[in-house]
Amino acid sequence: MPIENKKIDLPPMPQVVAKIIQIDENKLNVSSDQIQALIAVDPALTSKILKIANSAFYARATPVTSLSQAITLLGFKTIKSLTLLVSASSMFPKSRKSIQVQKEIWMRSVLAALVGKIIAEMSERKAVKDEVFMIALLRNIGQLILNQSYPDEYLKIYEGTVWGIDYENLRILEKEAFGFTSAEMSIYAMETWNFTESFKRSASIPDLMNIPDDPEFPQVLPGILGEIVVIWQKLTEHNPLSEEQRGLFEQLFDVYASQLKISEKDRAYLSENLRDNIKDDSFYSFCEELFSM
Repeated sequence: MPIENKKIDLPPMPQVVAKIIQIDENKLNVSSDQIQALIAVDPALTSKILKIANSAFYARATPVTSLSQAITLLGFKTIKSLTLLVSASSMFPKSRKSIQVQKEIWMRSVLAALVGKIIAEMSERKAVKDEVFMIALLRNIGQLILNQSYPDEYLKIYEGTVWGIDYENLRILEKEAFGFTSAEMSIYAMETWNFTESFKRSASIPDLMNIPDDPEFPQVLPGILGEIVVIWQKLTEHNPLSEEQRGLFEQLFDVYASQLKISEKDRAYLSENLRDNIKDDSFYSFCEELFSM
C-alpha cells in the first residue's frame, strides 16, 4: 500500500528549518544578517543554539553571547546543522507508549551524527563535516515516524530485531506490518519536506553490508560509519548484540575506515577512547537533555 494511503502522523517541518535547509551557501550570496533574521524569530531556538555553541565540543576560548557572533565564529554550515538538531528534538511529542523506542532511536541518531562528524574530520572529508552531521541525524527518521504512529506494533518489531540493529529482519517485519519500510518512510518524509538529495540518498541505504561510496555524495559514508561505530561500541542503552554480531560490525568498521583512509591512530581512538570522551562532552550532555535521552 502506498505510504500516502496509510494513516501516518507525519510531523510538520518547522518553518525556520524548512527555509534554512533549502539555502545552498555555495551557490547563493547569503549574508549572516539573512540567516540571523530567519533564526531570531524563534527566541527558544536562538537560546538553545547559543547554549550548544558554548559547549566544549566547539572549544571556543571566549563565550558566544549573540546569534550574530555564533554565525560569524561557527559559520553558516554549523549553524544550519545546530538549527536542524534543536528543531528536530521538538518534532515528535513524547508519549508513554512511544518513549522507549523513541529515546533509543534519537540516542543512536544523535551519537551517529556526532561520531560521523568526527570521522569526517579524521578523513579527507572535513569540508562536508556539518552536512555529515545533519544527514546522519535524520537518516532513520522514518523509524521515529512509524514509532509515533504505531507505538505498540513498532515496539514489538524493535524488540524482535535486536532493537532495530538486525536491519534485514527489521525491513521484513516493517514491510509485513505496514506495507513499506522505515527507510521508504524516511525518503517519503524528506521528499515532503523538500530536503536535498543527499538526505534521501543516505536514507535509501538500509544494507550496511554494502554501502556505495558515491563521489557525488561524500557526506553519506562518514555518517553511516558513525552509525556502525555507535552500534559496535554499544554506546546506547538498548543494544543486546552478541559478541559474534559485534565482530561483524567491527569488520564493517575496518572495511569502511580503510575506504575513508582513516589512520591507525584515529581508528584506535574510535575503538578505545571514544566512549569516555564523547559522553563526558557538554555538547552530548545538552543533546541528552534536548532529546530526553
